[in-house]
Order: sequence, then structure tokens, then C-alpha cells
Amino acid sequence: MKKIGILIIVACSILFYFFPSAGEKAFACESCSDDDGAVLSFSKIAGGSYGGMKERSFILLSSEDEWRALWSKINGNVQPLPPLPEVDFSTHAVAAVFQGRKSSGGYSIGVEAVIEMSDRVTVTVRECEPGPESIVTSALSSPWEAISFPLSAKPVLFTSIN
Repeated sequence: MKKIGILIIVACSILFYFFPSAGEKAFACESCSDDDGAVLSFSKIAGGSYGGMKERSFILLSSEDEWRALWSKINGNVQPLPPLPEVDFSTHAVAAVFQGRKSSGGYSIGVEAVIEMSDRVTVTVRECEPGPESIVTSALSSPWEAISFPLSAKPVLFTSIN
């Protein structure tokens, strides 16, 4: 019985090491070009496959009013409107990334890394699309993700990788 308990603890430790909390990301981005910058931790605050944004866009938000207006646009077809995820805009900013309307499922978008350089903060976005042999839903989709990260006075730039 004692051996089973030890095995469970070891297995859980391995899982937590390789699969950290889904809300927090802080790691080096191997495919990002900003290797000499400081990796900032960030938290996914919302996302999905069916957002209300028709165009591909990357948006930086610095106030609750901006966030509330965008949240209403993202969830324009959802009633009742889901609660607005809380963000302390005195210490954090929000980056929202949208892949735009797609003709099927199988697409995704997400923030890969937030890196602070001496002159800027770079938000690296990964966009994926289904392969020609992929089995996907035939419904329209509009993938998106919103993250919060520590506020900086430096300009924020977005870069996309595939």
C-alpha cells in the first residue's frame, strides 16, 4: 500500500512538472527571436473557437472600459453575457488575439510568450490551421485568446509564428 502511495506522488510530480497550470505560462519561447529579453509570466483569462470577431486582429487593452467593450463584441451572440474576467489594470494589461472568421473548425490561436526587451515588450502569437487531411467541423469558427501580463511603459508589439 505504501508503494502505491509513493508511485502516485511520483506520477503526480511528473505530471505537474511537464504540464504546469493552464492559467500561468512563463517559459522561454524556442521559436521567438527575442532570446536576450526577460520572459514575463502571463495568464490566459479567456478564449475560445467562436468569438465574435470577423477580422484577424491583435489588440492591446489598458483599461476596464476597453476590456468591457471588447468583451461585449466577442460575446455579441451569447445571452446572457458571460461575466467579464477581472483584470487589475493598475498593474496589468490585456492582449487579445483573434484569428478572424474561418470556414471550418480546426484553427487555433494563442499567445506563446511575452518577452520584455530593453526597448519594447513582444507578444508572440502562434496561429495554427488544419492540414488538408484533418477532420474538422464544418461550422464557421473564429478562434481567439485573451491574456493578462504585467503592465509596462514600453511599447507592445505583436509577432506571429506558425
